[in-house]
Amino acid sequence: MTPTGDPPATMRAAVLYGRRDLRVEQRPVPRPGTGEVLLRVGAVGLCGTDAAEYAHGPRMMPITAAHPVTRHHGPMVIGHEFSGEVVDVGDGVAPDLRGRLVASCGAMSCGRCWQCRRGATNRCVRYAAVGLHRDGAAAGFVAVPVTSCLPADELGLGPDAAALAQPMSIAVHASRRGRVAAGERVLLLGAGGIGAFLTYTLARAGADLVVVDPDSERRGLALRLGARAALDAAGASGAAAEALSGPPHAVFEASGTGAGLESALAAMPPGCRLVLVGLQERPTQLDLRRLTLTELELIGTNAMTWEPDFAAALRLVASRAEGWSDVAPTAWPLDELVSAGLDRLAAGNPPAVKVLVDPWADRVRPARTRPWPAVTGSQPWPGPEAAPEIAWPDR
Repeated sequence: MTPTGDPPATMRAAVLYGRRDLRVEQRPVPRPGTGEVLLRVGAVGLCGTDAAEYAHGPRMMPITAAHPVTRHHGPMVIGHEFSGEVVDVGDGVAPDLRGRLVASCGAMSCGRCWQCRRGATNRCVRYAAVGLHRDGAAAGFVAVPVTSCLPADELGLGPDAAALAQPMSIAVHASRRGRVAAGERVLLLGAGGIGAFLTYTLARAGADLVVVDPDSERRGLALRLGARAALDAAGASGAAAEALSGPPHAVFEASGTGAGLESALAAMPPGCRLVLVGLQERPTQLDLRRLTLTELELIGTNAMTWEPDFAAALRLVASRAEGWSDVAPTAWPLDELVSAGLDRLAAGNPPAVKVLVDPWADRVRPARTRPWPAVTGSQPWPGPEAAPEIAWPDR
């Protein structure tokens, strides 16, 4: 910030130009548009989507062709899991929100299409996301819709912990899609990335949970996050049923691997629900006759909704008194975003379950994820009904 408290004219940002071409460079600080806030970024998380776009894309990010909603076209600042302090507001946003620490899910939905009206904002016909379809938060500042944010300071969360709310909301949405009830037997395949947050979400929902993962450290983490048992992948189907004291009511496949999907299908008894969390890279043959005759359910899940998923996720992050140092132990500077983050994520060897980046740091530092003293805001946070009228382009 400048001596007058105004944002500076330029900032450092991590900009993706193309496959394995990410550059840290100076960029103009964005201005918040109507219904938006400008955040001084506190922390930003990296995920498998970022790594896939960097190593194998661009597929989703509009670098080679304009996005039909945001109209962004060209090199783009990455980062869609983030937190920050409100330092400026656009038209239609209360000035009292300045100074608040918020978590953002980055989601942009029109609020008016038939999907939004039924609460499925993640299926909005004009859906877009900050950090995926327009400039994101791997930078000093980012402009975001105020309706994609929630105050984190009221729950005693600092910037590092608040940046975990977006991946947690993916897990909350997946759990809700799976209709998991307290006491149900649940098998989860994959405890890295979203799988770790899904472990905590399912355990807090009261599921009798067994997690399968080939990595011993992740199995240990799954136990700390609430799983009753954590098994190696080898021979997991029979062992999981034994550990659960019966066949599962629901199976969550979060590894995104063909082997994980095969194990999930093999573990399903009649009437079981399979929630497909991980993205399969290749088409898969399914025995649809078995699905019909045994009344199996295949359930897709994608992204999250602002309500109830994101709000619930923020509370879940705040509910772990010991913090999240075993999930996100460090925060890396922008200059190490590729070497410590994207390259290792793409190679399947991340330095931690969740990689955090601090755009203002000049060296790696310990992440601070324990709850802080809560702050009460004087201005009620605007809900989805506060979304401004926007002339959304036709698709």
